[in-house]
Amino acid sequence: MLHKYPGKLILFEGCEGSGKSTLIKELAFSLKLFGYVVVETKEPGHATPIGVKIREMLMDPNLPMRHKEELTLFFRCRADHFKKIIIPALGKCKTILCDRSSPSTIAYQHYGRGLDLTDILVRDAKARQNVGFDLIILLDIDPEIGLKRKKPETRFELEKIEFHERVRQGYLEQAKNNPDKQWIIIDASLPLNIVKTKALKAILEMLQKEKKLA
Repeated sequence: MLHKYPGKLILFEGCEGSGKSTLIKELAFSLKLFGYVVVETKEPGHATPIGVKIREMLMDPNLPMRHKEELTLFFRCRADHFKKIIIPALGKCKTILCDRSSPSTIAYQHYGRGLDLTDILVRDAKARQNVGFDLIILLDIDPEIGLKRKKPETRFELEKIEFHERVRQGYLEQAKNNPDKQWIIIDASLPLNIVKTKALKAILEMLQKEKKLA
């Protein structure tokens, strides 16, 4: 069981420049037309005062930060995000479209930074209060293509290409090793309308399947 709440938590993951934010806005509009009550959010996010402050620190390339300090900030933000935004919305039967969460931490901090996976998994589950994801959409893209889509400004965007290649591999391995089959991989280099069609189809199939099982 992924979680005990009536709402649905749909997660969007991917390397830098994969188009998550743009896709979420498009999908939120479409899902509202289908009658779903949608919440758009992100990690590290703008949804809470703590989230805003932590995001500023994490994205600032000029702020010295050790990898373990970075990891701790992500978990502090996640715990606040799930407590104040995610869980209350799930309890009200809302459909949540979330830009990044646990898989990003595994991809960036374990595969990218080399931090201990067991430590990450234990702390992550605690931060989420063991709430799982109903669907994870991975927007897969060659890091070189993704990085060319935007001007590098953040701590992560300015990392060397080898870092981003490790992150991509981390995402693909998570999707491959997913026992619950809730991951969907979409080629993010395709035109937006095609990516949106594929993502919307996967989301509606999941929502309708859950409705039949209810």
